[in-house]
Amino acid sequence: MSFNQSYIGLRKDLLKYILGQSNVVLDVGCALGTNGAFLLEKKIASKVYGIEYDEEMAIEAGKQNIRVFSGDLDDESFIQSILKETLQFDYIIFGDVLEHLYDPLKVLIILKSMLKPDGQIIISLPNISHIELFIQVYIKGSWPKNERGIFDKTHIRWFTTKDGINIVKSAGLKVVFHERKYRSRDAIGSNFDLKAKVLKLFNKNLVTFQNIFVCQHA
Repeated sequence: MSFNQSYIGLRKDLLKYILGQSNVVLDVGCALGTNGAFLLEKKIASKVYGIEYDEEMAIEAGKQNIRVFSGDLDDESFIQSILKETLQFDYIIFGDVLEHLYDPLKVLIILKSMLKPDGQIIISLPNISHIELFIQVYIKGSWPKNERGIFDKTHIRWFTTKDGINIVKSAGLKVVFHERKYRSRDAIGSNFDLKAKVLKLFNKNLVTFQNIFVCQHA
């Protein structure tokens, strides 16, 4: 069984924002349940729930002591079936998920209703205003369809940094912490050279590969 390696790794960059112990966590797009297994092992979470579109991944995630809802978040009936559980979460994770949805704002608003009053939502989004867009579209003349990254072929929505902040606000949330993850090019491990450092001084968005937003009820 083969899965896209870009989607199944441990997201310590997001999990570091989950504080305390014995939290109840919802991992949206939980893949193989790697995040949930880590949170349970470290006792950061006492219960982890997952939502996963891919049925095979959902089955594997279920083996990690995670309760997984398997289905399509663009399907209204599927979302309603989750809401019927009347669950409340300390943290909800959207790790590079919203860009794969037809109506990400609607999904964010609906799942926000399951967030405890003092809970937090952790969102990561690729930044389409990265310099890679200029290189690929304006210099090379095409829109890539890659297996991962900014030009992942499964993306159906795209976000700049400002767009990310706006969708958070539109969902009735506020950003309490914003982290930029810098990368000079789309390629993993690309060297953050002098040119990238100059671009960062000129405009941070040009070398912001990914934005992480930690949010709570507005």
